[in-house]
Amino acid sequence: MTIQTKNRVFYGQLSLFAVLIGGCFAVASWLCFMNTGQVFNNPTLDRTISFLFTIGLFLGIRQYRDSSAQQGFITYGKALLSGMWISLLSGFVYCLYSVWLYSLHPELLTNYLNIARETMRQLYGDSPFREMTEQFFTTFTTPFTIGLSELFGKFINGLIFTLIIAAFLRKQPTKIM
Repeated sequence: MTIQTKNRVFYGQLSLFAVLIGGCFAVASWLCFMNTGQVFNNPTLDRTISFLFTIGLFLGIRQYRDSSAQQGFITYGKALLSGMWISLLSGFVYCLYSVWLYSLHPELLTNYLNIARETMRQLYGDSPFREMTEQFFTTFTTPFTIGLSELFGKFINGLIFTLIIAAFLRKQPTKIM
């Protein structure tokens, strides 16, 4: 199998799977939003997405390992790269969904900012630093920046999960001497 074919299988198969995982994140978030009216600071949603992420990364990397491109073998580095690619693309899908959701429902952004303000009040009291931080946070928190933070968060979570999952899924061909 040529390098071009292996790359096509890598990007094609893993990209489709990553978009599916990102779509599952969006569906879980939408269901939570419809039931509770909130997606930020929701432990149930966080746990659900973490569960979906762990299972999705495991299945995606294993499916790629067992594909014809890898012939049942995968190195730790290739498994890590596969998981990072899945994390990046699924995070991007969830990022787009988050921008859409926060743009469509401005009350979510208001709730997000209110929770952040309350947290800052608890941490810093009535200090000038709190007021300055609050102004900065209010000015620069938009649906787009929330989406970027979701992308970054999903990528980092995926990287951490992948570091562990790749160790379990790596498989080297046995050498016969």
